[in-house]
Amino acid sequence: MKKLLLLLCAALAFAACNNDDDEIRFAETNTKIENGSLTGSNMHFFGTATATAANGSVYVDRQAEFEFAGLNDFTLYMHRTRFAAAMPALEIRLYAQPYIPGTGDALSFDLERVVPEMRLPNEVGGGYAWKPMEAYTLTGVKGSVDGVTCRVSFSCDVPGQGGAPMTYEVTYEGKLKE
Repeated sequence: MKKLLLLLCAALAFAACNNDDDEIRFAETNTKIENGSLTGSNMHFFGTATATAANGSVYVDRQAEFEFAGLNDFTLYMHRTRFAAAMPALEIRLYAQPYIPGTGDALSFDLERVVPEMRLPNEVGGGYAWKPMEAYTLTGVKGSVDGVTCRVSFSCDVPGQGGAPMTYEVTYEGKLKE
């Protein structure tokens, strides 16, 4: 009986330490796009973002998370986005953008210029609000969702010290999370 109790305690301890909830599970199919159009359900993608600065420096974020929301247009949320190691992580969104319907579970977009919004603290009353950031305008915004794979690329001029902007070329590739 004592051995059985010890074995049960060991099994419980092992089960308590085995936490699969922290593991990212990727979808095998995408049911959130039908006949090339969004269904109104959010899609969360997890992958890698690479930002290459005009000076040649490269920053790779292997925990980049992009989220699509929408139905007739889409909003792209770039969660905890950074273009350089020293840059604070920002919540950025491209609000209500048009997309090009594809076939099956695929769609794409090709946008010449987008003023992103950043989630910033309110100056009065506390809390946060989405604020347009003209100084961080994105150009050449292209992307696609093809099944469970998402790809996005764009250029961004970030205001630099002394008034000279730093240009970044950003590419993202991620997989759909369950």
